[in-house]
Amino acid sequence: MGSEKQRAAGAEEMSWISRKLFLYNVTIGLYAMDWWERYLFNAIVLLLLCFICHNTTKSMWQAYDNHLIKSSMQLGATNYSMVALS
Repeated sequence: MGSEKQRAAGAEEMSWISRKLFLYNVTIGLYAMDWWERYLFNAIVLLLLCFICHNTTKSMWQAYDNHLIKSSMQLGATNYSMVALS
């Protein structure tokens, strides 16, 4: 009966994703922006995250390849890496 009164008063329950999106909007301050400013900001953030992930994985593969080259020189083996050094 208590939940019926809350829903009647306009306080409906939010899903976990809705709560996280609301927390993100309030914490970053996106709630004060227009819809197109929010989309632009989120697109820039996603683009930066993609650049960071790409450069991180590229650096990791290069470090892995360098490690294989050093170990193959010591053992006389060939480099069987999936990524070519550039």
